[in-house]
Amino acid sequence: MTSDLHARYARAEALLPHNLRKLIASPRVTPKWIGRTDCFWYRKEIGDRHEFVRVDPETGTKRAAFDHDRLADALAGVLDASPDPRALPLDDIEFQDGSVRVVAGGKKIAVPLDSYEPTVVAEVRPGEATSPDGRWAVSLREHNLWIRDTTTGTERQLTFDGAEAYEYGAMTDAAASLVLKDNLGLSAPPLIVWSPDSVRFVTHRLDQRAVELMHLVRSAPKEGGRPKPMTYRYALAGDEHVATSDFFVFEAATDKVVKARCAPVDVPLVPAIAYGFVWWSEDGTRVYWVSGDRGDHHVVLSALDPETGEVTVLAEERSDSQISLGPQQMDRNVRVLADGDVLWWSQRSGFGHLYRSAPDGTRIPLTSGNWMVRHIVTVDETAGRVLFTAAGREPGSDPYLQELCSVSLDGGEITPLTSDGMDHHAQPSPTGRYFVDVTSRWDTPAVSVLRDGSGAVLLELERADATALFEAGWVPPERAVVKSADGETDIYCAIYKPHGFDPARTYPVVEEIYPGPHISCAPLRFPHSGGTTVGAASGGGAFAALGFAVVVVDGRGSALRSKAFQDDARRSGDAGYVDDHVSAVRQLAKTRPWLDLDRVGIYGHSAGGYASTRALLQAPDFYKVAVSSAGNHDNRLNHAWWGEKYFGLKGDFDFDRQANVALVENLRGKLLLVHGEMDDNAVPHNTMRLVDALIKANKDFDLIILPNASHHMLPHNAYWQRRRWDYFVRHLMGETPPDYHLADFPVPDFDLA
Repeated sequence: MTSDLHARYARAEALLPHNLRKLIASPRVTPKWIGRTDCFWYRKEIGDRHEFVRVDPETGTKRAAFDHDRLADALAGVLDASPDPRALPLDDIEFQDGSVRVVAGGKKIAVPLDSYEPTVVAEVRPGEATSPDGRWAVSLREHNLWIRDTTTGTERQLTFDGAEAYEYGAMTDAAASLVLKDNLGLSAPPLIVWSPDSVRFVTHRLDQRAVELMHLVRSAPKEGGRPKPMTYRYALAGDEHVATSDFFVFEAATDKVVKARCAPVDVPLVPAIAYGFVWWSEDGTRVYWVSGDRGDHHVVLSALDPETGEVTVLAEERSDSQISLGPQQMDRNVRVLADGDVLWWSQRSGFGHLYRSAPDGTRIPLTSGNWMVRHIVTVDETAGRVLFTAAGREPGSDPYLQELCSVSLDGGEITPLTSDGMDHHAQPSPTGRYFVDVTSRWDTPAVSVLRDGSGAVLLELERADATALFEAGWVPPERAVVKSADGETDIYCAIYKPHGFDPARTYPVVEEIYPGPHISCAPLRFPHSGGTTVGAASGGGAFAALGFAVVVVDGRGSALRSKAFQDDARRSGDAGYVDDHVSAVRQLAKTRPWLDLDRVGIYGHSAGGYASTRALLQAPDFYKVAVSSAGNHDNRLNHAWWGEKYFGLKGDFDFDRQANVALVENLRGKLLLVHGEMDDNAVPHNTMRLVDALIKANKDFDLIILPNASHHMLPHNAYWQRRRWDYFVRHLMGETPPDYHLADFPVPDFDLA
């Protein structure tokens, strides 16, 4: 049995996300548009190797972006290394004047595509934000901005009044991944947005001076010696002050700066620039941004004149509930049209739809019905149409899968462009004349195609090959629909069958949970096929390889459905959604008797860490085991944005009842709490206060504190994963875990911009 378990652990390790990626060739196409043109390049993945492809939509052709062997030879002399032609170590690529400019080894290297004679044209420094034309690079030093002319190497200081907690281009401490950057030696560029012509950029001065402090202690610093304290600014739900920002426009070639003439904008967690909520008009004559008050009950679209600093409100919305700009937290379905009208996504009707708002405040609906507009893809003002993705529009269709549609900018009949029951992820070119559509589903590998603005397919780019993945034993999840605990509302689930499935046997059940309300969890797309759904569930295939049946439930309170469905998180603030999860698993077992309802466990990370513990405490007769990592077990000790936006402001919501400490007397099952000692996002004090309450209640539980680990569980990610497996194998499966050592996880490519 031990040797069999060891083999299962090995199969599970092969299906962890970072290993699974190697088992899919061409999993998706992510276009990198060349300047402001419709041409693009992409990286074609083939296991550990890759190659670069260039596409010209006008001619409908694709070809190798360059001669990979000759480029490898050209780079070898410059880099003092011999790169693999099929694994070129390139961070970025530009095509310019018959040359390819690549970033490798901290250098920008120009290679003419006729001679392949390389020239180092610029130094590339970490932590710089480079202009679209590559000439200017802006960095943040000692709270102030500096700019470097990459053609001459000359630098100058742009600002002089920055100070501690009063910095230009800075990220809020609570969202800056300070520990991760320290652990990995990473640096992030300042938060700026360049104008399309590279003449100017907009940034903010972030004021955190009134934000209260949070404290962590690094018990085992890398250099040894005494423990090291870390203090940073972290606003809690209900605090008097959050960070604010003022916007400034700088002219790159001169010292000219223009400050926005308006009140500072609240920044509860992530600044607007980091979310993509600040952008330039196509002609560079206006800067737009979207901002909200605390809790996002009042959201405003503003326009800034970069010459004068004058600010004009173009559109706004108010609601008793939180307001979003799209179905998920980072969506921005807002466009400003040439005539000054605004396309605006709103849930005012109960579902997310598009509205056209005039400067006088009148607003007409472009779409309507009991379905959701998911994303604006392109707007063709000449033709007077907007192309978008929609979910659940056709009766009987899956309400989560996106199809392509278009509608007149005056409203009227909607034209469906696809109706294949797949999920479409559209990535438009800068002009909007073309877009790359990556089509996939949870059981179907991606097909990436090039379409024109009408939606017509011009060229198939890549077709994912998952042969190796299936040969490794991976089986796609089954998608199922059950009723929520109210007996009326449809909720959707994913079920992974255990490897070697035998319908005559029964299997322990593990549920993976993340409670939204800004995302959904049940997989909608094939692994690594991209898409715009922020699915939190990622461990189902590995747990199935261990021999568990795995369930993922999108209960009420999660995203991508109606406004009422999402706002159930606010109504059931005491985690009433747990009832939906229990009800779902029970219903699934009625038609799947191989699900053993006497052996049900649950796990989750971050908000899922909170939810998994909550489930064990709230439904102690149903859930027998929980592993909860990095849990925000008490939103009174969590950052202001999450609690205030999705639950309520201080005095409007009972955060006391929502906290897991309120239910510690209910603990009867096995509970493993895990937290990174240096988690600067969901701080470890959340777990330690729960630990304190459990001890006072005389309850048995298990605890792992990972020294130096951030919210990403780095370092010690592999150890934590193995211990999570062991806990369910021992306490839910009833077997003794093998002596198994997971290989260290590779460091992901974190986007800290």
